Amino acid sequence: MKKYLATLVLITLISTTGSGCLKKDQTTTTKTENIELTMYGLFDDSTIFQPIIQAYESEHTNVKITYKQFTDPSSYLDLVINELAEGEGPDIFAMHNSWIYEHYKKVNPMDSSLMTAQELEDTFVQTVSDDFLRTYTDAEGNSVTAIYGLPLYVDTIALYYNQDQFEDAIPSRGEPSTTWEGIKDDVFKLTKTDNSFERFEQAGIAMGRSDNILRFVDILYTLFLQYGTQFYDDEYKTSTITSTEVSSTSGVVSPGKEALDLFTSFGIPSNKNYSWNEYISDPLSEEQEMMAFVEGKASMILGYSYLYEQLVNLIETEQKKGTSTIDADTIKITDVPQVYDPETSTEKRDVYASYFAYTVSRTSEYPDEAWDFLEFLTSAENEQYYFEETHRPSSRRDLLEEQMKDPVYGVFAKQVGFAETIPIADAEKYEEIFKEAISSVLATVKVETALSTAEEQINAIMPTDGLFPNILAEE
Repeated sequence: MKKYLATLVLITLISTTGSGCLKKDQTTTTKTENIELTMYGLFDDSTIFQPIIQAYESEHTNVKITYKQFTDPSSYLDLVINELAEGEGPDIFAMHNSWIYEHYKKVNPMDSSLMTAQELEDTFVQTVSDDFLRTYTDAEGNSVTAIYGLPLYVDTIALYYNQDQFEDAIPSRGEPSTTWEGIKDDVFKLTKTDNSFERFEQAGIAMGRSDNILRFVDILYTLFLQYGTQFYDDEYKTSTITSTEVSSTSGVVSPGKEALDLFTSFGIPSNKNYSWNEYISDPLSEEQEMMAFVEGKASMILGYSYLYEQLVNLIETEQKKGTSTIDADTIKITDVPQVYDPETSTEKRDVYASYFAYTVSRTSEYPDEAWDFLEFLTSAENEQYYFEETHRPSSRRDLLEEQMKDPVYGVFAKQVGFAETIPIADAEKYEEIFKEAISSVLATVKVETALSTAEEQINAIMPTDGLFPNILAEE
């Protein structure tokens, strides 16, 4: 009954705080044509969107919105691509920020009468503009900057750690270091080897490999950003991850090499900070490093905001099986470590942004109405409701300060402000490329050679007109 009443209150609140009406007169609620919109989403259950959709439909009585949930990103993307190629498919669909560079032609951009580029930049955090603002040439030859997606949230990886193990091994601090050099020292103090099959009684951190760490590529992308790797040339047509620069302290350095070298260092037995191998985490399982963490065999892992709930659920499941696990209260979350100490350095903090934005397909018969709903969906009231339901940090600037106060998820809201993106030509192929690069380094290939091979492989799949071509309106 309480949930039912809460839903009614939410619907009433949303209805009275803004109807999200189009700025175009011809598509307001006075229009009598019945409009049906289909919306495809990933992971989120329909119950999350139901009150928002009901509130919108109550203000737009001629509009009906049907939401369909999907759970596998790869098969979902193939389905959307195939349906749109046949002139069918959804009116609205979720697009990962790394997909937009390859699939922007499948989007019908938002009309500027609904929201301008400046309004997007003022309302949403910077990474949203970086990913979903694009320029095209209209029929009259004018250059137009348009919006290609609106997200409900922006997520980042943070550092999950076992507080009890830190209190035991590093009582002077009781928590992880804020820098990667400090993390390497922490790992040395935390790691305990033994004669077991895994070779570790306790591993300091789940890093160093690509075969049994769930979000290895996002961790590596974060390191690329933190070291200042120049991923592409100025025209975004060629990969330049092997490029070098002159450092005032170290001479000529390769930021990309430093990033890959740091990541793989945790997986090389000869290193002082060695803490991860192929045995401690099952590469064929869905849990991978999560299982090592909940069993107390890993002191630190990196993951997104949804990882916390996954860990708590995994602990409950394993305890019912009789498995010995850590207590959920032991799990703590802190900012992702940085290359430079954020407490003393003036260098900008960096973390890779990963999120889904909702966009409107080229095949939609009602693009303006679909965009109007998305503008309504991403209002402050609805995004705050979405945060309360999912705990994913909002994409809107005006909500983050309050969300930072959350005792569990506040760290993710705090990181949204300095989250960045890396333009990616093909997300799945890039992941395979860097998976191979990491594996080759662990097989004694030099980091420079592995990075050079990765650069060649990326250039082989780069579009000839680059990642930011001048989009023609008729496309």
